[in-house]
Amino acid sequence: MVCVHIPKTIDNDLRNNDHTPGFGSAARFVVQAFKGVNLDVRSLPGIYIGVVMGRDAGFLTAASGLARDYDDDGPHLIYVPEKPFSRDKFVADVKRVYEKYGRCIVAVSEGIRTETGELFVASLKKDLEVDPHGNVSLSGTAALGEALVAELKKELSGRIRCDTFGYLQRSFFECVSDVDRNEAREVGERAVQFAVWGEKDGSVGIRRTGNYSVDYVLNELKDVARITRSMPDEFISKDGNDITNDFVMYCRPLLGSGMRTAARLRAPKVPKLLDK
Repeated sequence: MVCVHIPKTIDNDLRNNDHTPGFGSAARFVVQAFKGVNLDVRSLPGIYIGVVMGRDAGFLTAASGLARDYDDDGPHLIYVPEKPFSRDKFVADVKRVYEKYGRCIVAVSEGIRTETGELFVASLKKDLEVDPHGNVSLSGTAALGEALVAELKKELSGRIRCDTFGYLQRSFFECVSDVDRNEAREVGERAVQFAVWGEKDGSVGIRRTGNYSVDYVLNELKDVARITRSMPDEFISKDGNDITNDFVMYCRPLLGSGMRTAARLRAPKVPKLLDK
């Protein structure tokens, strides 16, 4: 018997893969959601926190950075599990951005951890739900967002809101990357070919061969299973609160075609005549 694994994970955390089917479409959803948040928070200024899936890998949260079309667009701050999360640095980062723009948009992975490796939400709340495997339940709960809002309200005033990007980002029917859709079908077809023509087990992998082209390989199961693939250091800013251009170049092709930009009027501002 030959067994061939067909991968699919929006977390994009399988080793020996440039990316996995599902990630491109989920990333497209996250990008479009933050594009909308930019318009909303620009019209009603304040602080907004969006909690995105990703217990151990920050790829999906990092994708939010591609929502920035203008220099002052958010997310202004991006935090992923690969870098330690400090409460004090977070508050200081938000203060700095808020003073500069009069608003601050934050994207944060549900799995951010303290310098000791403890889940940040667990360091603040002790009565969290635990799944059958003993892991703290992160998806489908607003615990992290609410905890971060509470920390900010200790030192900042004004409009502070949060959203948790739950299961909608996993499979939003009207938000599919055409690149992701085509590659997902190709991975399935290659799996059948490997199973019929081959004589060994494995997991179908996507390998990037150019900008942008891919090839499909059969990875050994032992090289894919168990250990999580993390974002490489070159994708994360040195301060640990943003992404780099290397990640933008990596992720952009995966979003597919037809990504829209909200235009801005380029009219001169009229001097204010009335006091508040």
